[in-house]
Amino acid sequence: VVMMEAMRILRKAYPNPKRTLLSAHWSGEEQGLIGSQAFTFDHPEIRKGLAALFNQDNGTGRIQSTSGAGLPDGATHLQQWLAKMPKELQDQVRFNGVGGPASGGTDHASFNCYGLPGFGLSSVSWSYNPYTHHTNRDTFDKIVFDEVKGNATIVAMLMYLASEDPTFISRERADLS
Repeated sequence: VVMMEAMRILRKAYPNPKRTLLSAHWSGEEQGLIGSQAFTFDHPEIRKGLAALFNQDNGTGRIQSTSGAGLPDGATHLQQWLAKMPKELQDQVRFNGVGGPASGGTDHASFNCYGLPGFGLSSVSWSYNPYTHHTNRDTFDKIVFDEVKGNATIVAMLMYLASEDPTFISRERADLS
């Protein structure tokens, strides 16, 4: 829902982006990242040209934090993009520095394993894990629409800023040892 709404916002506000914008929804995440792994494997041209990937994976709940996915240059770019957002959004999204690549369980890990700038956008959980996660209770009525709209706005802004950024994020990884 967030990505579709972000794309709707961008089509209206930014009809001629400098870079191609792609919204993707993969299946098989909980079965081992099957969809996102197949996509990254099957599309080396997208891996090569990827400016940034933003993944919000927690169901409902406002975005609250992100990091540079283990890429020092990615962290620099992400921090610059966040600094260009309205103050209320800057206050909402905590930047956790360089961080580390995703180790699995979320689709941006399929991009991080190639050293790509796939940024996870962590959200307030709304009791997602103990109550609805992977159950028949994970239904449409649990969505907090104001937060999903806010998330779509944040994702649209990040996509716009990444598209407009004249420099490409270096794939050099942080030494996490």
